[in-house]
Amino acid sequence: MRDPSASASDLFRLSAQRSLSRLQHFQSVLTGKSSPSKLSSEVKAGPSEYLMRVGIGTPAEPYWLIADTGSDLTWTQCLPCSNCFEQKAPIFDPKSSSTYLSLNCSSTLCQNLKNNRECGGSSCQYDYHYGDTSATSGKLSTETFTFETPQSTLTSLKAIVSVNPSFSLTTTPSSDPIKTSTSATFSTDPGTGAKINGLGFGCGSSNTGSFGTNGEAGLVGLGGGPLSLNSQLGSSISNKFSYCLASRHDTNATSVLNFGENADISGLNVSSTPIINSEQFPTFYFLDLTDISVDKQRLGIPPGTFDLTETGDGGFIIDSGTTLTLLPAVAVELLLDKFNDIVDFPSIRNPPSPFEKCYKVADYRKITGLPDITFHFSDDADWNLEPSNLFYPLQEDVICLAIVTTGDAGPFIFGNWQQQNMVVEYDLGENRLSFAPAHCSQLQGAMI
Repeated sequence: MRDPSASASDLFRLSAQRSLSRLQHFQSVLTGKSSPSKLSSEVKAGPSEYLMRVGIGTPAEPYWLIADTGSDLTWTQCLPCSNCFEQKAPIFDPKSSSTYLSLNCSSTLCQNLKNNRECGGSSCQYDYHYGDTSATSGKLSTETFTFETPQSTLTSLKAIVSVNPSFSLTTTPSSDPIKTSTSATFSTDPGTGAKINGLGFGCGSSNTGSFGTNGEAGLVGLGGGPLSLNSQLGSSISNKFSYCLASRHDTNATSVLNFGENADISGLNVSSTPIINSEQFPTFYFLDLTDISVDKQRLGIPPGTFDLTETGDGGFIIDSGTTLTLLPAVAVELLLDKFNDIVDFPSIRNPPSPFEKCYKVADYRKITGLPDITFHFSDDADWNLEPSNLFYPLQEDVICLAIVTTGDAGPFIFGNWQQQNMVVEYDLGENRLSFAPAHCSQLQGAMI
């Protein structure tokens, strides 16, 4: 539950700590221990995660849910609720919807829960845990989800792709928040947008942990497993989705998440790299990171550092639900050595956890002399990070590097702070990730 007295910096540090806890969850999973073609959703930034807007039920009730490419289950809090966190919207009441249906244990979606289900009775009970001890449990069900038909079209998405998105550390982050198809079907209505009928989701009666810090009512799973929203939609959205995460420096900025035809991006500034699939770990989107540069100087990270091993160690994941970028110790040491040679600002002794490098500045709104970083992916796909995507203004006169070490076990994660102002397309039919710089706040999806 969110502390109403917490500042934006407090909330960001909490999300930074959750980045490391989320890694522990990924490690547990990896080691085995633990028209629809023009579908869109508005996306907004909270202090921790990014939220997408959907309507649930018939009649549709609007909710903000965390957009998470690192998990599969879509869920929201439901009545009756034995243990629920505080949310801004009224908790969803299945009895008020004419299209709600709980699933039995023989259903395909319930079978896809594997070890996260209980089938003592007639209904499929799920129990889903996250790495920071957060959890949700309830009934696996189906319901109608509504997405407002976007006013902006594919051409407007292409139009905002730019070479150099604007950067200015001028405002504090907003504290107000964001395969195989199933039997889900679609309908469209000019007044209500696109409806997904029969979408599998979790109706959570007990939801605990760190949820609620952004005002969200649950989560949308956008991972690669069979339970995720995009996997359930499958070929009806051409196995594609894309998002553009607005900068947290732009107070109350919103952007859009697209599926199908609207997800396509193209242009001279678009880079593309393979998505590496793992049959053993289908949820995660692995990328082939080959090296990192600071001001165009390669760090020379040893080959194989980011490779996924058969035992589940290593691997480099792109994840919209993790705030920080998490790298192995060898990479962070090389990175900080280069920073020590370039950056003239004095370092802060004993920076607050989990940050490893913070600098004392006169005013974070007026900073020059900070380097760019480039992540080099296979197929010559270079993801350039300007200072706005590298440093978080922890205080008026303190900025901290939003990249930290995880040791050497992995998996390693490319977090959402580094993905700001970049349009990112997941083409899961071709197994390609494409990206290009963009002014994400200029993509305005219509609200439900």
